[in-house]
Amino acid sequence: MVIDTNAIDVEYVFCTEKINLRSGQNNDPILGKATRNHSILIILILTSPANVNRREIIRGTWLSLWKNSSVVQYHFVVGGGGFKEEIHSFIAEEQSVHHDLIVLPHVYDDYKSLTKKVLEAFVWIDKAVNHFKYLLKCDDDSFVQVDKVLSELQTLKLAKEHSLYWGFFNGRAQVKVSGKWKESDWVLCDYYLPYALGGGYVLSQKLIHFIAVNAKFLRLYNSEDVSVGVWLSAVANVTRLHDPRFDTEFMSRGCSNTYLVTHKHDATTMRKMFVTLKESGRLCDVEYRTRDSYMYNWNVPPSKCCIRNDSSIP
Repeated sequence: MVIDTNAIDVEYVFCTEKINLRSGQNNDPILGKATRNHSILIILILTSPANVNRREIIRGTWLSLWKNSSVVQYHFVVGGGGFKEEIHSFIAEEQSVHHDLIVLPHVYDDYKSLTKKVLEAFVWIDKAVNHFKYLLKCDDDSFVQVDKVLSELQTLKLAKEHSLYWGFFNGRAQVKVSGKWKESDWVLCDYYLPYALGGGYVLSQKLIHFIAVNAKFLRLYNSEDVSVGVWLSAVANVTRLHDPRFDTEFMSRGCSNTYLVTHKHDATTMRKMFVTLKESGRLCDVEYRTRDSYMYNWNVPPSKCCIRNDSSIP
């Protein structure tokens, strides 16, 4: 199959009518009846073109419960720059079956381009989706309890809807000076600014819009989650909500039935969690913890914010 690379943004990205919502109405038990022109939550799952197996696992597990929802939209985001012919072909075939890919034609899909990939995905969502309230960004090795995320969003005060930045925050991470995460252009201070870790975080629509309309002015740091924290650091009245139920660090802290998003899982673990969830309503057969968590202390300088010494937190 020969695909015109100039048509990728039409053929691949606009996989439904301006991607308002998937067709049909849905009376959601948590949120009630939703209109076809409005959604509560956009889920962006960052993935690479070759990770088709990970996408299939997610489609067959936690995402399968939301395929026909009118309150949730979901999209897998891949970079389309420099596609080889064989990659064009299998991505086109996958899209023809699932209609859930966003291919960004000007982004190369490698780690150095990850921040640009996130930024352009935000820009695209801001332009293409008419109405939504929140966006959840996660990775293709994350497991999300979407119903619980939605339920939590409903309990938040309305004032937070326009300024919510929700996830597992760190304020005392030292700037990387070598290796994969090296930040050559970082000059702000000797720590990263407070940011929600990239395995999964939620932003309100207003913050997505702010980032999108200012995209050309924003510096792209090596780490996408660090970059989002910097981009929002100067925005007034951002509600930064630290939540240990986001198990979104570079390694999972274990398994807790309280987790809303849990990161760094292989196919076997995802399937097991999904089967357990369907059969028992719980995420874990047995809860366990491999490392302690913390509650962010916003009343002290960021360098003292996050003392990992509380074994009572999942």
